[in-house]
Amino acid sequence: MNKTTINIRLLTVILVLFLSFLFLFNTGKRDFWAPDEPRYAQVSKEMRDSGNFILPQLNSEPYPHKPPLLFWMINLFSVPFGKITHLSARLPSALAGVGCCLILFNFARNVFHNTRIGLLSALILATSIKFLWMTHRAAFDVLLTFFVMAALFSFYKGYKEAGNKGRYYTLFYIFMALGTLTKGPVGFLLPFLVVVAYLSLKRDIKVLKETKPWIGGVLFAILVFSWVYLAGIYGGKEYTQQILFKQNIGRFADSFAHKRPLYYYFIHFPLNYFPWTIFIPGVVVYLFSREGRKRFQEVVFPAVWFVVIFFFFSIVSGKRDIYVLPLYPAASLIIAWFLNEFVEQFRDIRFRKTGYIPCYFISGLTIFLGFLLPLGIYKFRPEHIRLTIPFVLLLFAGGIIMLRFIKHSRILPFLFVLILLVFSLFTLSTLQVIPLLNQYKSAKEICDKANAAMKPGDQLAMYNFLRDTYLFYTNRNHMPVINDSEDLKKYMNSNERVFLFIRDKDFKKVSESQDIPIFVIARDSVGHREMLFVSNKDI
Repeated sequence: MNKTTINIRLLTVILVLFLSFLFLFNTGKRDFWAPDEPRYAQVSKEMRDSGNFILPQLNSEPYPHKPPLLFWMINLFSVPFGKITHLSARLPSALAGVGCCLILFNFARNVFHNTRIGLLSALILATSIKFLWMTHRAAFDVLLTFFVMAALFSFYKGYKEAGNKGRYYTLFYIFMALGTLTKGPVGFLLPFLVVVAYLSLKRDIKVLKETKPWIGGVLFAILVFSWVYLAGIYGGKEYTQQILFKQNIGRFADSFAHKRPLYYYFIHFPLNYFPWTIFIPGVVVYLFSREGRKRFQEVVFPAVWFVVIFFFFSIVSGKRDIYVLPLYPAASLIIAWFLNEFVEQFRDIRFRKTGYIPCYFISGLTIFLGFLLPLGIYKFRPEHIRLTIPFVLLLFAGGIIMLRFIKHSRILPFLFVLILLVFSLFTLSTLQVIPLLNQYKSAKEICDKANAAMKPGDQLAMYNFLRDTYLFYTNRNHMPVINDSEDLKKYMNSNERVFLFIRDKDFKKVSESQDIPIFVIARDSVGHREMLFVSNKDI
């Protein structure tokens, strides 16, 4: 074992420790926030309680919106706790985030043969705001990103290396299958389209035959369609049609949810990729320069990766900012490559605009935010003004140190200060800001009051809405949803004591009726909604 190998292993261990702290610190303290987290926790809970790990269910009805891999993993990580917890539900995302950054570290070392680019790309990905936030949520997207990355890395290794091609190409198909079991056909389509586009650009499409798609296809079919077949038996024909067609092809062609314009990601990706978005204009200018055009072959794979996924999700009718998370690693590779060029050629006149201006801009912006933050809090939330003190100190200190480093052309120290600044601000936010937001966004408090008021076996329903968080925090796997005023009248006039969750706007209408007995037991703000817990009898 040579010295370089030891250094790489030591660097990997340090990177894992840093990422683990960043993605896991305080991640189990926050309650589940709507819309997605309580839903996925509840589906996992119902899977655990029923013992049916084939057919996902929500409110005791088949849940055809997503495949089961995330729910399986949540249940696996919940075994030591004996139940679904905030931490166990978020562990798949956090650990997948660590895995994404480690793959990227090794990916960059294989593409660019440069450890510095590998380290920078991993840290850039980890500290991009949306990716960092999603590693702290119970969601599919970081896990999907991990499998897309693993599939692309496996293909690239097989394509570039002389030996072990068969093993890498087999892994390519296995990871696509796992991606499909995570979030449907996009787990297969994204890496496959990237590979086809890359090979077409290289005029080497015949390599697809070398991947032995007949063998890979069989492996893919065994892994994916074994579950689809069994789920179809449990869920019936309607479930199979939903999971195969409406939830996938329907979302692509004419989405029934999250419809957005074609330019949606041109706005939202730069916002969510902050602070590294600042360097994107410099990267584009550099790549179109004479020197950049000569060096483009070095970044052709991540460039194709980025463009294909960006274009794919732009033409899909249903859009959310988290959908394009699988292109964040490609952007991080390209920006890390550009910053490495900047480090090595910082005296070159080309980098006066493409390199130095973004650095001065982000330093100035950091200091400006240090002034703006307390002013904004004082105007809108004056009671929390003291909480801004550590944030302001960090912003001022970080901005001034970065200015000093960039003034003396110390590019690497500048970048690591920026990374540590994001790390520090986010960690501080989990301690001071997230608990405040949790009081506003969580439904756990009103559910705890409901649990205290009810006895085992008491009837509980929701009126005119279905929110998974009320199922989870009242520890129920089924809660009837009443949508009709006559049905509500019948329910509330029961001889037994019954309970109901109702929104304030509906309560005002219902309380006008003299025929519906209704008594408020608890009231709380959950997000932007005023929620009430009521009964037909006074307690």
